[in-house]
Amino acid sequence: MIEQTPWFERKFDFNFPVGLFPVIVERLRGTTPRIEHIANNKSEGQLSQKINVAWSVKEQVGHLYDLEELWYGRIEDFLAGEKTLRAADLSNTKTHEADHNKKTLHELLTMFSHTRSKLIEKVENFDEATASLTALHPRLQTPMRLIDSLFFVAEHDDHHLAKIRALIQHD
Repeated sequence: MIEQTPWFERKFDFNFPVGLFPVIVERLRGTTPRIEHIANNKSEGQLSQKINVAWSVKEQVGHLYDLEELWYGRIEDFLAGEKTLRAADLSNTKTHEADHNKKTLHELLTMFSHTRSKLIEKVENFDEATASLTALHPRLQTPMRLIDSLFFVAEHDDHHLAKIRALIQHD
C-alpha cells in the first residue's frame, strides 16, 4: 500500500483555469455525504478508536469542522483585499482540546455540514473577477487566488477523507 504524503509536505501548483470554480465548489459540497458513506454502519466506539496515537475518525471529522472558521475567514481576507491570508494554527490546538470523541458522528457531521453550507453559500455565486482575487498564503509563501484557496480546502478535505477510510479499513 502506498503511504499517504503528510499534509505539511504537500506542494501545490495553482495553474488551473478559473472555469474549474463550479467543480471545486461541488467537491466542497460533497465532503459530508462522502464521510457519511465511508463511516456507514460503524459504531460510535469504532469511530472513536485511535490507531497508533493518530486521530480517530471522529477527531478527523471534528478537525474538518474546526478549520471551517479559518477557511471562511480567508474568503473574507480575499474580499477585504488583504495582502496575506490569516495564518492557521499549525499545532491544531482547537482539535486537540475539543474532545470530539465525546460527540456522536451525527453531531459532528451536523456541525460540519452547517458551517460548510455557510462557506458554500458565501462563494457559490462569485464571478470570475472575485474568484481570481489574490493574496499570499502564509505557510506556503506563495500567491494564491481565491479559487486556489477553495481548491486547497478541497484537497485538505480529501486528505482527511483518505485518513478516515484508512482508519475504517484498519478496523
